[in-house]
Amino acid sequence: SATRYETPQSQVASDITVITKEDISYLPVHDLSEALNYIPGLVIDRNGGPGQTVTPSIQGSDTNHIKFVIDDIPLSLLSGDAIDLTMMPVENIERVEIVKGSASSVWGASLGGVVNIVTRSPTDEPTAEIGFSLGDKETRKYNGLASGKKGGIGYFLSAGRMETDGFFSNQKAEINTLYGKLIKEIGNGYSAEASYGHNNADRGLGQYYDPYAGATYSADNEMRDSYGRLKLGYSNGKDLDTSVSIYDRVFYYKRTDTYDIPSTSVTTGRENSYGMVLKSGWKYSSNGVLSAGAEGSHATTDWNYYPKEYDTDKGAIYLNDIHTAGPLTLNTAIRYDNDSVFGSDISPSAGVVFDAGHSTLFRLNAARGFTPPPLLARYWGNGNPDLHAERAWTYQAGIESHIIPMLLAKATFFRADIEEMLDWLYDPLTYTEDKVVNINKARRQGVEVEAKTDEYKGLSFSYGYAFNDIRDLEADATIKNRARITHDAGVSYRGPLETMTTVKGHYVWLNADDGWPFNAKDKNFIWDAKVSKYFAKWKGVMGELFVSVHNIFDEDQFLMEIYPNPGRWIEGGVSLTFY
Repeated sequence: SATRYETPQSQVASDITVITKEDISYLPVHDLSEALNYIPGLVIDRNGGPGQTVTPSIQGSDTNHIKFVIDDIPLSLLSGDAIDLTMMPVENIERVEIVKGSASSVWGASLGGVVNIVTRSPTDEPTAEIGFSLGDKETRKYNGLASGKKGGIGYFLSAGRMETDGFFSNQKAEINTLYGKLIKEIGNGYSAEASYGHNNADRGLGQYYDPYAGATYSADNEMRDSYGRLKLGYSNGKDLDTSVSIYDRVFYYKRTDTYDIPSTSVTTGRENSYGMVLKSGWKYSSNGVLSAGAEGSHATTDWNYYPKEYDTDKGAIYLNDIHTAGPLTLNTAIRYDNDSVFGSDISPSAGVVFDAGHSTLFRLNAARGFTPPPLLARYWGNGNPDLHAERAWTYQAGIESHIIPMLLAKATFFRADIEEMLDWLYDPLTYTEDKVVNINKARRQGVEVEAKTDEYKGLSFSYGYAFNDIRDLEADATIKNRARITHDAGVSYRGPLETMTTVKGHYVWLNADDGWPFNAKDKNFIWDAKVSKYFAKWKGVMGELFVSVHNIFDEDQFLMEIYPNPGRWIEGGVSLTFY
């Protein structure tokens, strides 16, 4: 959450969206990247079909402005590359909390927002799940998990595999995932937890013609990502919760580009990070909660196209208070971060939630945020050792109301005044990135509108709209190649005979640069659907049969034509739950 302590959304001044495992189960998705694509204000630029890498953005932000976290383990890379959300299977997820706008006063480097992934915990009773699906281009997914308690230890174990022959030339992909969590209640309020996850991907990234090299090339990619955590927690069951965690994360990357000249280039990289997280929450009164924490980490990165290994040390402390007085709930927070490479930052925030009655809330929030450049950006191309953190004051004003029966409506106005925003200088001959620089000032502002109906006679509807205006204030020009307008629409129908039908549509105007040489296709909806038939529990088994149709109307939607989206395709599957 925006406070890193479980707090009702009605008391939080920030703009937050939460999706649960139940929400995800109704969607026609395989992984986290596909589930996030239906969130208003969030855009996922996919580099091809299923299993291909993606580039996420929140309210027009850069990808490196978003902090990705899984169970307090930071997933962002020093290289600046986005984490591979396609390697995050939805079966392991309890919920995902999306904080839109700066959350630096609690989370640290997160100028654009936070995606906080909370994994499932062990069940009290033994449970097992298995699933299988098959679609066009031999797109298959297998998954299984077991959960329960034995000998006083709770366990959650899962494994999965997604594979496809690819919808375009040289886009065959194989992704394997493994995750485990053990929890032991020690007694007297203490608990211990150990978790470990490993994901790997082997895939082709496509085959393309490079007009600057005058040759066709294909790209192949290997990724390995492992992360683990040990956690000791304490709760007195009334007003105090605290925990300390240590974690380790290892990431490996390899890309091979093969030209028909012939010529081959290989890029390899390895990153390792480890650290400690201390969190505590204290309910000091019936109307107030104080949360505090400290973090420290060390990380190294080593890529073959740089002359040496680079490292960084980071440390932070934060304090957050939520206090309710009558119809007002005040949110205040402050955090100090120190980075051994890019220096220190102080990030305050203040907000208020006003309960106007009649199921209506007003929110105001102001926050100071920052994101340091990717460490390797200092050495990219011609290099720029003078790079420093992007910083911004961000503002939000919103209203949320259930005053109209059966309709929840929400609107949020946002603005970020960014100082020293990063930009990439391009070589005019090859249109390739040559150097990373800080430009003086930029501004992101816009509005989000969301509406969702309660279920009535099995039917429910949802709609979201987002508008982003992103400007380089120094040049007085719109920053292109960022989503300017998105629409997200959905309808669900819980029918007779235990059936569920969900239809989702996503529209985007990518606002491509007039000189953009890659022929973007946008300003249309892509509609997906999932129809499920559920079987009631019988002899300890529950089942689901489903059919999903992706891109029903066979539309094109992409920023670069070398990374097109698949046309219409169909898959079907089954899942069984054993009790």
